[in-house]
Amino acid sequence: MSVKDQPLVSIGIPTYNRPQGLRRALESIIKQTYQNLEIIVSDNCSAETEMETETETEMIVREFMAKDARIQYFRQEENIGLFYNKKFLFEVSHGEYFTWLCDDDERSPEYIEVCLEEFCKPNVSSQLLLVNSFSELKDPVQGKVLAVDQGCTTVGLPVSQRYQNYISSIYKEQAAVGDLIYGVIKREALRKAMASQPNLLAWDHIFLAQLALDGEFYTIPQKLMRSAPGGLSNLKGMTEREKRDKIIKSQRIEDFLAIHKPSWIHVICLRGKIWNSANLSLVKKLQLIAWSDWYYLKFYSLRKIQKMYR
Repeated sequence: MSVKDQPLVSIGIPTYNRPQGLRRALESIIKQTYQNLEIIVSDNCSAETEMETETETEMIVREFMAKDARIQYFRQEENIGLFYNKKFLFEVSHGEYFTWLCDDDERSPEYIEVCLEEFCKPNVSSQLLLVNSFSELKDPVQGKVLAVDQGCTTVGLPVSQRYQNYISSIYKEQAAVGDLIYGVIKREALRKAMASQPNLLAWDHIFLAQLALDGEFYTIPQKLMRSAPGGLSNLKGMTEREKRDKIIKSQRIEDFLAIHKPSWIHVICLRGKIWNSANLSLVKKLQLIAWSDWYYLKFYSLRKIQKMYR
């Protein structure tokens, strides 16, 4: 199949003041064996120096643009927060498939190609919406693997069980990296989920819950994704309140309840996703809401007890 006959895949890279991480991300993505890519970088108003109006971030992107015509660059006039920057990237993209890539993450050269092969296999279910792979959390300096995320596969499961498998996977030890949201996703499924997605703490959990109700996930049992510790994931030495405040500020969260009662909002949003699902009967909706509330409260209570004895 020639490049022009391949479905277009859009890769959205949100970035902010992390030029060297961005360089690694771009180097990994332009080397993909799958070629029909649209690579979009959205700079969330990285800081300029007093002497220069062009940031190091922009210089790096333009360096890559000179070598690869598939790359586009946008710079936000003000910092709009990570959630809205990711949303912007999707809205300006055109691909039949879409994937986000953090500005300090990397992908193996065959990542996109292998993910698309899963969508194109004979007799594959039309319900398959998202494909990713095992993912390593790796220190780029020491080269040490800190954790491995084994993702979540729900192929062939009924709707309720897809949702339960996904929600359960969030709180398992294996979900140390949380890279399921960075899988390759069908555009229409992503568009539907983002249309009703509010800007919340852990918004990606709500977003993926919607996708789990709408269709199937498949995680390839190969380590083709790599994440680096840093940015908001590097919050050592901070209290829980300080960590939360930093994330709220970075995401530009403004809703009062989302800031002060995030657990309530989380439960309410999950209930709403279940109740509005067209794939569940009334009885199944009520059963799944009861399970979802019970599971969340069980985990929340366990987490509070663990903090007390640390």
